[in-house]
Amino acid sequence: MRTEKLALLILLLGLLQGCVTVDPGKGKNEKASAVNVQLGIGYLQQNKLELASEKLSKALRQDPNSASAHNAYAILQDRLLQAEKAEYHYKRATELDTKNSQANNNYGAFLCRNGRELESEKYFVRAVDNPLYSTPEFAYTNAAICLLKADQRDKAHDYLRKALAAKPDFSAALLTMGELKFSEGEHESARLYLDRYHLSAEASARSLWLSIRNTLELDSGSDVAELAQRLEEEFPESQEYKDWLKIQ
Repeated sequence: MRTEKLALLILLLGLLQGCVTVDPGKGKNEKASAVNVQLGIGYLQQNKLELASEKLSKALRQDPNSASAHNAYAILQDRLLQAEKAEYHYKRATELDTKNSQANNNYGAFLCRNGRELESEKYFVRAVDNPLYSTPEFAYTNAAICLLKADQRDKAHDYLRKALAAKPDFSAALLTMGELKFSEGEHESARLYLDRYHLSAEASARSLWLSIRNTLELDSGSDVAELAQRLEEEFPESQEYKDWLKIQ
């Protein structure tokens, strides 16, 4: 199961959908830091990494104890493949604000992508333990992905169910559950999750190829032709399409 790319995706969305509020009760430097964090996140969204570095570095100088600044700067370093720096700032963010769900989710995803799946779980749990966390489906799905990498399927099932209870149309959880059901030979259940996924998100090469393989297991040949045509037309350069051609 190719989970690393998905784990990174959820990490980035977890940062970029959040916003940093400027607390009027804070001091001048802290307020300025919060503004620079907002600007830095904006530049991260635009992939203007040099400008993001300028603003986030300034934010950290203005307020070295800002968990939001450390979290955003960690993501920047992650993108720059500076793993040691990224880990330092992810960890520092979670130490400065143990209830910062975005930081906990992001540090957990970082640990997962670096082969520390079991260590990552406690940070995802911390993220969802905060009742004010508005998007727990991110952390639940990340936890499931990481535990699947560690072959802990029962726990992964549980986290995916919780993700879908929090947001029934959360596409990342639906696709991961579809993959899990397919790998367990529960093809009718996999079909249902894949159908739900395609109602909530744009089809991808990954989802179409999984649907093709699952449909073949269900002996529904007419559906395969339509799925294969979409894979060819929409993702002709994908590895998934090349894999399809191999079995023709």
